Amino acid sequence: MAATDTFDDPPIPELLKRAGLLRRQGRFGSATQLLWARLESNASLIELCRKGSERIAGSEAILAQCDQKLEVARRCLDKPTRRWSFSCRWSFSCRWSFTFWEVLHEVDGLLLLVMPQAMLVPRALEIQQQFERRVTDARAALWLGTDRKNGPLPHCVRRLARLDTDGCCASTSPPLGGEELGYCRHVLRGALDTVNQQVDKTFWQLSINVSLQVFSTLMLLGVFIGSAFLLSQNFVEDWPHTLVRKGLLLIGLAGASGSIASNMLSKERFVVATGATSRYFAYHLMVKPVIGAFAALMLLFLERSRLLLSVETRDASSSADTGSAILHIVVNDNQAAFFTMVALAVVAGWSADRLLGSVMDKVLTRLLGQSEKVLPPPGPPVPPSEPIPEAQ
Repeated sequence: MAATDTFDDPPIPELLKRAGLLRRQGRFGSATQLLWARLESNASLIELCRKGSERIAGSEAILAQCDQKLEVARRCLDKPTRRWSFSCRWSFSCRWSFTFWEVLHEVDGLLLLVMPQAMLVPRALEIQQQFERRVTDARAALWLGTDRKNGPLPHCVRRLARLDTDGCCASTSPPLGGEELGYCRHVLRGALDTVNQQVDKTFWQLSINVSLQVFSTLMLLGVFIGSAFLLSQNFVEDWPHTLVRKGLLLIGLAGASGSIASNMLSKERFVVATGATSRYFAYHLMVKPVIGAFAALMLLFLERSRLLLSVETRDASSSADTGSAILHIVVNDNQAAFFTMVALAVVAGWSADRLLGSVMDKVLTRLLGQSEKVLPPPGPPVPPSEPIPEAQ
């Protein structure tokens, strides 16, 4: 044989002919490969159910639906790359990811209706284990029973696995009939749907939290750039004489940064509902920073009016009248006074929704108390006038 002779390349397996397996070779391709493996595992289960010995009424129609849904899931994974903006690309990928898992969950539920009984037993045990671990609300008592043993789900699992009440093997139990087996299949499908809803809810909440943290990081970087530009204007030493315009804007940005930082560190358990998810982003990325900026400015106004708070330097604290301020802070120079107000503004923006209510009540109480002090003392009572006698 000549040295240049080579053997023919073996044919590419059907699994590797998928466009996604050949194209996903980037840095983040490992996660996509796992999803493709999950798809092909479901495809092999469909073929096993189609060629199984048990024949169930309507199984061909159910398996045809499974094939169509798997094709939709493949298109979700193998979508073409397009040039969009960051927000559009994020919304598109998020929508496709939820579509993928929704379709895949439907395939898993349909396979329970046509799966041979021998293959159904390990799947039933897995569904019960996932249900007991993931579902902890009021639905658990409905499916598992009050004692978590006599509900419809444990009963169907015991009948399929031929177990007694104590969980011991009872091989002498009769096999399930057609009607009872169909009942167990539908119970398992309902339980699996409940588990998938809980998993999707957790994944949706995690997705919203991570997205809010990413967008909050970008907003906080923008606030840092704007604050650095304002600090370069050399008005810190003249604080608080240069309060108007630049000072108000910088204190407002500090309050907004506190609200944005709270978005980055807190993990909200959002109520998952159909639609209206953009309102979460509008509230946390627009409403909360504005409320934080308002709370910071409110704190600054209170400091200037000496109603609740005063920040003074050591030279001016001896001659300045702090009024009725509850909290009196004395620092070394004007620069320290300025950065003290910035720190207080960040704290006010962090807890603006809880701070504003209590601060408003205290301010109103102070204003009413001071207004009672300046009212003039009451005069002597005026005697009632004598009635005029009627004319004769």
